Amino acid sequence: MAIVKNYMMRSLNSVSYNDKISDAIIYMHKTEMPILPVVDEENHFIGTIYSKNILKNIIPEQYGFMNSQRILYDRNQAAETLAEIEDRKVEEYMITNTETVFERDNMDKIADIMLNNKESYIFVTNDEGYLRGYISRGDLLFYLLCTTDDDNNF
Repeated sequence: MAIVKNYMMRSLNSVSYNDKISDAIIYMHKTEMPILPVVDEENHFIGTIYSKNILKNIIPEQYGFMNSQRILYDRNQAAETLAEIEDRKVEEYMITNTETVFERDNMDKIADIMLNNKESYIFVTNDEGYLRGYISRGDLLFYLLCTTDDDNNF
């Protein structure tokens, strides 16, 4: 049986719910990930923070979310709004109802979650709720490729 533990990425950055929004943005930039796991002091997974949620809070509503022409035109206002919230805590912008998987879960479960929820990354925990890594759509594709290779060998 193919389990998540065999395909997941174990190295990742996380933020604490007490970290500042500016810290989360810096980690997103450095890791090139638009989503980060949020953990407590003991590294228990408690939610996620999306770059999209931060952007929704700094882009002027009258222009709508992600209207690229208006973002460039009004970037000063967005930067000013970001400056107002950059010291706020991650917990104010995080999502706590994020679906996770266990290291021991079957890989077939990943396809269902990613395709039904349109998630690009799913965070992986152990049975005690400690963050262990993540699995991406690329990892899912690799699993499917390995499955195809195994079928061709028989």
